[in-house]
Amino acid sequence: MLEKKSINPTLKTAAVLISLGGIVTIFLFFKNFLQPLVIALLFWFIIIEVRGGLSKIKIKKKSLPRVVLTILSTGIVFFSFYVSINIIIININKLTANFELYSTNLVALLEKIETLIGVGSLGESIENQKGALMTSAANAASSLATFIGRLFLVFFYVLFILLEETKINKKLDKMYGSANKSNKVIKTWAKIHDLLHDYLTIKLLTSFLTGFLSFFVLLYLGIELPALWAFIIFILNFIPSVGSIIATSFPVLFSIVQYADVKQTISVLVGVLAVQILIGNVVEPKLMGNKLNLSPLVVVIGLVFWGSIWGIMGMLLSVPIMASLMIIFSQFPNTRNTAIFLSQNGEIEGLTDEK
Repeated sequence: MLEKKSINPTLKTAAVLISLGGIVTIFLFFKNFLQPLVIALLFWFIIIEVRGGLSKIKIKKKSLPRVVLTILSTGIVFFSFYVSINIIIININKLTANFELYSTNLVALLEKIETLIGVGSLGESIENQKGALMTSAANAASSLATFIGRLFLVFFYVLFILLEETKINKKLDKMYGSANKSNKVIKTWAKIHDLLHDYLTIKLLTSFLTGFLSFFVLLYLGIELPALWAFIIFILNFIPSVGSIIATSFPVLFSIVQYADVKQTISVLVGVLAVQILIGNVVEPKLMGNKLNLSPLVVVIGLVFWGSIWGIMGMLLSVPIMASLMIIFSQFPNTRNTAIFLSQNGEIEGLTDEK
């Protein structure tokens, strides 16, 4: 009996470590395949949310047919994304066109710093790094072009997911051969859907408000390309903990190269930071409450883990992924302890069917 007790925990630990290693390997090895699929699933989720909103619109006390609603919601989502991409491209072109002016301002600012602290060659270093900076900009543009190219694959994924969703319930019944088992899968998906709905709705609203208010702050302070910085703030605010810090740094650093004026830079920092504090520390906590029930430590670990595997996309999706895993783990006795560990307060009864 003693030997059995000493072996079983070891085998279980080894099995868990091997499984985790296999999962990480799959995510790394199939990165180029999985990333467009995950983006497609995210688009699909947004589309069904928009479709749900459009279904509330009544014409002669009747909703539009489901097919029409799906076409309209898909068009709205992809058109909005197309407009956003165009805004980025236009602003990047403006940024590139004024590169010489910005670099000159930066050199002038560094020369002032040299005079104050008695250190030389800072301005010369920037002049010598112009070529490297232009190369970095070209690489960023190339990465954007590659991303846009992948969107065609994402579009086809979304199209076929939308065609497949009407048959999923019938397939679940045939796969599991039991109404109870298929119902459990459907209920688990419903819990994940509800959580993602609450999280994405609130996060979209708060990130939009942060970007919207930041746009007018930057416009008032005379910062060029306010739409680009506002869009970056909107996107990066989906990254927990560090996203708002990184988002704030972009317009602040740009104000340095635009004006080479410390007072102006401080004004930008205070203005954008005030918006971040108002939305992130006051509005969002009131709206979000404790809906996710994720441990802050788990959020940080998930951010680092998914960021190291999938980069920025992994950081953006880390919270929904960890929350979904917590819900899935809570449904099975063997993984329920893992769900408890992932939770903020250890209470996961609301995620299961147990009373």
